[in-house]
Amino acid sequence: MSLLLCRQEPVETPYYVEALGIHLYSSQELCYVIYHHPLLVMEDFVDDRLIGFLRSELRMPFLAERIEKWLESRGASDELLFLILQDCAYYSPNEQALFRQKVTAYRKLPEEEYEKARADYFYRIRLYGKAISVYERILEADREKKLSGSFRAKIWNNIASCYTKLFCYQKAMHAYDCAWDAEESEEFIKRMYLLTVMEPMLEVKEKYLSMMTEDKREEWDQLAEAAAAESEQEEPVRRMEKLFQKDPIKRMAGAGDVLNRWKVEYRRMI
Repeated sequence: MSLLLCRQEPVETPYYVEALGIHLYSSQELCYVIYHHPLLVMEDFVDDRLIGFLRSELRMPFLAERIEKWLESRGASDELLFLILQDCAYYSPNEQALFRQKVTAYRKLPEEEYEKARADYFYRIRLYGKAISVYERILEADREKKLSGSFRAKIWNNIASCYTKLFCYQKAMHAYDCAWDAEESEEFIKRMYLLTVMEPMLEVKEKYLSMMTEDKREEWDQLAEAAAAESEQEEPVRRMEKLFQKDPIKRMAGAGDVLNRWKVEYRRMI
């Protein structure tokens, strides 16, 4: 997969952005990624590999040298991102100023809020394993910072959501249990129940059973049915339905391709 925006530069070896699963073939595409994914590029994005891409593939040796010297003398800095946008001139000065404001706003957040923003971003781009690792770092820091119960509950809830996306339902159940311990909310009870709908072998702690009244279970079952019906309309499911309408040989070949793509995608998520 690759981004195609404007003109293509004579790139022989594209730059692979693993987190996004894309190859970059031009300075415009590089700027696009930087501009639209600040929480990705603000940490460890500008490195020797990127410098080599700027120098050898994009034919921007002066920019590469300036970045190299900056790293040697001052270390990593958001200024390097601003420098790339400025030299490539894909975005207007006003747009670059807006990007600078956005990055500055992130940097002004308390550390735990900034880390949560990064983890939430990784969740949005379906890097659930990476999101979990960042969320867990926040919880480890809680021993010293004493985060609020509400904030800890949000972190545990998001960890549970990640594990649910990875089909690790037992771990998701544990995370919702921890979320409840941090802040008692009926939402966590509902989500524990919905996990048992997805995985009937899961057990809910006895202390929660009395809160799962018959009326609540009926309401939550309707939510589960609606979600299941909606998921059946998703593109991957429709592709599989079309696939199984084909003749047996094409069906087997197509199914193999789809499964391989799903395996690659799942490995990326963890």
